[in-house]
Amino acid sequence: MNIRVQREELLRQIGYRQPPESRLLKMIDDVLALLGDLIEHKLAFKVIQDEQSLPPFLVGAALKYAGGATLGQKLENKVKELFDEEKPAEAYILDTAGSIAITKAGDALWSRIRQDAASKGFRKGMRRTPGCRGIELDTQRWIFEELADPDLGITLTESWMMVPRKSLSFLARFGGKLKNSFSCEGCPQYADCTLRG
Repeated sequence: MNIRVQREELLRQIGYRQPPESRLLKMIDDVLALLGDLIEHKLAFKVIQDEQSLPPFLVGAALKYAGGATLGQKLENKVKELFDEEKPAEAYILDTAGSIAITKAGDALWSRIRQDAASKGFRKGMRRTPGCRGIELDTQRWIFEELADPDLGITLTESWMMVPRKSLSFLARFGGKLKNSFSCEGCPQYADCTLRG
């Protein structure tokens, strides 16, 4: 899997509506040229068989997954290095490009999970990240205990934040009976959601 961030995506993410100055465009292009060498992405997922001590989001699902993804430590180290070299604009742009890239890695992970679910006869599912509606942040610990994949390279702080920072985790569910507290229709982001389907 090759994760690419386009110039237009990055400009949109940093809030540019007008055509930017040529100096900024050069800075963005330089940062994007760096990005490919800094990303060391890893993805992992696991089908959850155990029915004991499930997070509420997975209760009642016919098919359950835990998943995690990271871009690795090199990107984070480079962002810090740029800040230390008093290049805050470059550091900010690189960090923002990393945020776009980890979202793409999460989408790739979701795609793999959906393919696995489809091979088992399940077409529609949903994913949720710890800290979003209905999933407590401390569910991170449960996810990484279930994944039990030291090669993934993600560790958790005492406050359940992931290291490296450009990492993500989520639970996914397919089939079964969904509790009312997890209905998508009540969510204010329902219309634009990319997590359903």
